[in-house]
Amino acid sequence: MTKAVDKIYEIIQKESPDDWIDTKHIADLAGLSRSVVSIYLSQLFKDGKLTKKNGRPVLWRIVKNDLPFKDLIGYAGSLKEIVKKCQESIVYPPNGFPIVITGPSGVGKSFLARNIYNEAKKLQVISDDAKLVTLNAADYANNPELLSSVLFGYKKGAFTGANYDTPGLIDQADNGYFFLDEVHRLPKESQEKLFSLLDLGKFYPLGENNNAHEVNVRFIFATTENLDNTLLKTFIRRVPLHVSLPAFKDRPLTERLSLILNAFKQEAKRTDRQFIISNDNIERLTRNTDAGNIGAMENEVKLLCASAYTENSNDKTIKIGEIKHEDNAITIDGSADINNYEMLKDKENQLLNNLFDQLLKSIDEKRDPTDCTLLLMKFLRKIQYLADDNLINSIIYKFNDGVKTVLNDKYGIKLTISDEDIRQIALGLSLYYLIPNHEIDMSKLITKLEELYPRTMYVYHQLLKKISNDVAFQQFGATWMLLVFQDCIKRIESIQYTGIILAHGNSTATSIQSVVNNLCGNYIFEAFDMPIDVSIHEINRYVQKYIKNQKDHQHKGIFVLFDMGSLTQMFSEIKKYSNSELLVINNVTTATALDTGIRIQRNDSFKDITEAANRFGKASGTQYYEGLADTSNIVVSCMSGVGLSEEIKRMMLESLSNKFKIITMDYKDLKQTLENHEQKFFDKTKFVVTTTDIDTKLDIDIINIYDIMEKDGYQRFEKLLISSGEQRPNIETLMNRMLKFFTIEGIKDRLQFLNPDVVIDEVQLVTKKYQDYYDMALDGKTKLNLYMHLSLMIERMLVNSRKNENPSVSFDSEKEKEFYSVSKTIFKGIELKYNFQVNDYEISLMYQLLHFYI
Repeated sequence: MTKAVDKIYEIIQKESPDDWIDTKHIADLAGLSRSVVSIYLSQLFKDGKLTKKNGRPVLWRIVKNDLPFKDLIGYAGSLKEIVKKCQESIVYPPNGFPIVITGPSGVGKSFLARNIYNEAKKLQVISDDAKLVTLNAADYANNPELLSSVLFGYKKGAFTGANYDTPGLIDQADNGYFFLDEVHRLPKESQEKLFSLLDLGKFYPLGENNNAHEVNVRFIFATTENLDNTLLKTFIRRVPLHVSLPAFKDRPLTERLSLILNAFKQEAKRTDRQFIISNDNIERLTRNTDAGNIGAMENEVKLLCASAYTENSNDKTIKIGEIKHEDNAITIDGSADINNYEMLKDKENQLLNNLFDQLLKSIDEKRDPTDCTLLLMKFLRKIQYLADDNLINSIIYKFNDGVKTVLNDKYGIKLTISDEDIRQIALGLSLYYLIPNHEIDMSKLITKLEELYPRTMYVYHQLLKKISNDVAFQQFGATWMLLVFQDCIKRIESIQYTGIILAHGNSTATSIQSVVNNLCGNYIFEAFDMPIDVSIHEINRYVQKYIKNQKDHQHKGIFVLFDMGSLTQMFSEIKKYSNSELLVINNVTTATALDTGIRIQRNDSFKDITEAANRFGKASGTQYYEGLADTSNIVVSCMSGVGLSEEIKRMMLESLSNKFKIITMDYKDLKQTLENHEQKFFDKTKFVVTTTDIDTKLDIDIINIYDIMEKDGYQRFEKLLISSGEQRPNIETLMNRMLKFFTIEGIKDRLQFLNPDVVIDEVQLVTKKYQDYYDMALDGKTKLNLYMHLSLMIERMLVNSRKNENPSVSFDSEKEKEFYSVSKTIFKGIELKYNFQVNDYEISLMYQLLHFYI
């Protein structure tokens, strides 16, 4: 076993020579189980090679022989800054600084002085044989002359009875330390002599006026009084370092316990006995507020041990107090670990368990919430003796900061609790660090609280995160929610909807949330600030987690306000995990969020809130139905851009009977929507019009707009519209509008002089006259070609009206001759309008385009 212990020690030395390390980390490095490693660590601790820090988890560190003030309880805790100043007083060249220690009687001033002396020897700033000379000025309070002679010595004949030269205590302390306790009892004359000594390193014994004594003395002063009221200002200025030791009651609970156990340990050494002390006695001692402080506590321990020893002097193990079970007591001998007091907490652990059981019972029986509040207050009253002011003050600071930044600024919640209430809440939270609660099952209580108060528990959890990142702390802290929100739970839970704001950027969403929640004076919206490049799926992970957390409020309705993206995608993604009524609002602004928030606060019906949001939605966009649309619809999506899609939509709205909604979509969004949704999503979609063929597994009609120009494509398009309830004349009107549009689009960059919007009307009139004369039906493609040819022909004739560069053409057949005659008649109006003549060559080109239809 020795080899295994040494291996563990070597691992700690290598991995963490100067810092704390936990058991699990050591076990992982050693490749052993935690239970086995714990045995070895305990052995190393008993051997004095390791020191440990109790908590979650227990931490271990190599014991350094040169660790300053390691025998001082609290050296790394409440006395850390004091230790630092004491070190400064020792090492500052050439001979350190004098230091004054203040604090109530019995707090350990003399003990600290001896530690300073020992540390100076360890650091070799004084020799091993240097003395620590001590004097309590109170012993000579009524005889200042005698005090002066004891301090500084005297010369033969200085006073009656001074028969020979006698050195004072300061002479005896030369090259060592002089500890002057109760320095405030020092008379003014002696103070003046002392500060002269501090300045020059010289003094005159009583009765000596010529030969000064030179000494090298380091001074430590101590007093229970206020320095400014009792000592000369000139004296105080010469003592630059001042430390104040805290009273026993002001020390952290862990240190109070260690001080108590150390007192019993000293008695165990003195009597060579083992003491078993009841938890009740230990707890009573921690509450000691006597003026004597640590000294008074140590005297009480001595009396307890003496009384028990007297009655059981022959026993090697002596019990102190009534011990019903060994779990309610602690055993102390001469080698006990004074930092191990976990077993003392069993009573508190049981009190916690009882509290949680009572709270659960109260909730199950549906009692008034104030009953739970009273249970918590009663428990905290019982547990007051565990109050650790340093820990509580730290929690209060973080709590108040969290109330401002989280509850007030973010959620608009103003608490109405007093400073004393906050202190009690902080006490409750501090118990996480003081009572071992890892074996307490709080899951049922937390579940009940979340079921009853989902919104309040949610914001409280955000507050707890601000106080500590420790998840176990946040779980333990859930209990005290009833005290924190005792006056506003009803108001927070009155909100019957779930509101979410999503926006890209560092603080866009939270800024809007803060304004709305604060104006409403309640938690209406949660907000999520998102990176610019975040995907719709990542966004929905935020939303899904939050909605699940809202518990019962889901079924009332969900409002999601976001700044940019696809309404349809957002809606459908959320619908995958929620059956609640849902409204999604795009392009969120503070105004839209505030309007929605006020209506949520009033608990307006979902329908009313939706209708109001739709009024804003004309500029922003809203969706509250499942699927691509809530009514029959046609989707238009052009690869060349939304502009073309919107133009086709405009022509449809102007031509058709508007029995269905026309939806334009970005081509990329359409493809993703087709890929990511089931057939049900498109139940109300009649067909899709695109400019590019799209493959899809869904049973949905997709028609290429350029195919409509062909005969077969037009017939299919016409059939789809008629089956949707459309009339043929309206379809023909739409076709003509599209032909006109595509013609204009095709010729506008090729015409140099003519206005395409004007010439297209002339072209359509010419085409209609040919169709009427020959009773022919032209398909869209032929019409489009004819429109474009005629438009360009008119401009050519204008440009070349004075030239005669076209080849001569003959019209031989009767059919050709008739076409020539008809064409001259049809073009008569254009010729007169534009002052040119359509030549035979242009008429022959027209014939080539139409002869299949004649």
